[in-house]
Amino acid sequence: MTAALDFKIAVRTNAIIGESPIWSARRNRLLWVDIMGRQVHSYDPATGHDDAIDVPGNVGLLAESATGQIVLGLDCELASLGADGRIERFARAPNADQAFRFNDGKYDRQGRLWTGLMNKEGQKGVGILYRFDPDGTWHIADTGFDLPNGLEWSRDGQTLYYTDSHRGEIYAYDFDPATCEISNRRLFLGMDPKEGKPDGLTMDSTGHLLSVLFDGSAIARIAPDGSLERLIPLPVPRPTSCSFGGDGRTLFVTTARIGLTDERIARAPASGALLEVDYEKAV
Repeated sequence: MTAALDFKIAVRTNAIIGESPIWSARRNRLLWVDIMGRQVHSYDPATGHDDAIDVPGNVGLLAESATGQIVLGLDCELASLGADGRIERFARAPNADQAFRFNDGKYDRQGRLWTGLMNKEGQKGVGILYRFDPDGTWHIADTGFDLPNGLEWSRDGQTLYYTDSHRGEIYAYDFDPATCEISNRRLFLGMDPKEGKPDGLTMDSTGHLLSVLFDGSAIARIAPDGSLERLIPLPVPRPTSCSFGGDGRTLFVTTARIGLTDERIARAPASGALLEVDYEKAV
């Protein structure tokens, strides 16, 4: 089933790879990044104003801790972003290398940061899923990914979902909230990457997982049993990730221009923009 779409352009910009949208309740802002454009954006839906600051590196990760600290993944380093725009690097991935960078990440309910490290040159099977604990220790949670990407937890916190975009696969793991260990990896959803590559993940209020399909012009709405419930079409070929706003109804979607010809951009001029979707109407 394919749903109708009610969308508007929230921020009209030419992001190379828009990504990592998160709603900050403390700031009443939608925060997001342009990875290769090396910018962090802050969008205020009340005014329609979007601020952007430049950062010194490819910013493949944006996350907010329970205390409101904004953390960036700059290439292979973690850095805090202060209210004054000051950036302070505080940790480096154990497997850091010039050919790698962070790609997507989120905090769990226990305050641990989960993030992937990807190979920028497309080398297969070398991607890593990390857990970074508040005491500053790194833990390798799983390995062997082609392109580690979106992650999310089930509403009961018992399952971690994780994406390998190039394989077209989303995995489910048993998640132990007490130890934050994962186990029992299994395929949750598999699809032909030619039909769209699963990218950013989020969970809706009914327990359906939303996987944004890069090169698929859609969001896959996945039921708790792993079945594809519907596709929500988007007006761009390369959407990347999504996050709900403060009202729980507005779904913000980041998009990319990378690799698109001028002709394809002319046919999909919203590519690179931040989109705003009325989710209740879409489903």
